[in-house]
Amino acid sequence: MQIEDQLAERIASRELSAGERLPPERELAKGLGVSRMTVRQALGSLDARGLVERGVGRGTFVSHRKLDHDLTRVAGLTERLERQGLEPSAKVLEVVEKPATWATAAGLELQPGSPVVRIRRLRLGSGVPLVLEDFWIPGERFPGIADRDLSGSIYALMREEYGLEPVRAVERLEPVVARSHEAKALKIEVGAPLMLVERTAYAADGTPVEFARDRHRGDKARWVVKVTSDALVDVRPD
Repeated sequence: MQIEDQLAERIASRELSAGERLPPERELAKGLGVSRMTVRQALGSLDARGLVERGVGRGTFVSHRKLDHDLTRVAGLTERLERQGLEPSAKVLEVVEKPATWATAAGLELQPGSPVVRIRRLRLGSGVPLVLEDFWIPGERFPGIADRDLSGSIYALMREEYGLEPVRAVERLEPVVARSHEAKALKIEVGAPLMLVERTAYAADGTPVEFARDRHRGDKARWVVKVTSDALVDVRPD
């Protein structure tokens, strides 16, 4: 644990920078005065935390900084990636128009059977797979959206073409593990940690415009929540 903490501190201070290759286990063990097994265990823990990446025959490299998701404001992934210096891109996996199931209808506050558009995409930041997006949009509010270019920001498309930009959202987070098809798309191991984010986004008039169930790589993302205490109340004397 001490070796893990030492290496984590060197990464946090940027003494070891993103993309930098760490010395071989033998050199680390000698320099730190511990056994190779101890170094191997420390590197395994850092790998599980997403601070380093290990590859057979490639060595161990410092991972790039995790993507922060600020839950205190509504923003699409494109904006979040750009704000943190990553190049956003998307691979469209599926676009289909279909009647809403009970679950989708509940998420969008529609009647079951109402027309919806389901969009599935793989999102990347600077070429690295980060998120499997799976979301539904009410077809009557966004006519023809299935025929649009869906490789960019969907929120920007909603705003610029339909005047229905999401301004509020309710998100529920649940840790899950990667199934085989998700692991293949995200280039991770089966069973690797993912964060399932279920979201309903609302336009300014209060109607839902998106229902999503996105899966984020656990080693590439973290969520930021700002909270205040109920004690911060304006108490006035009688």
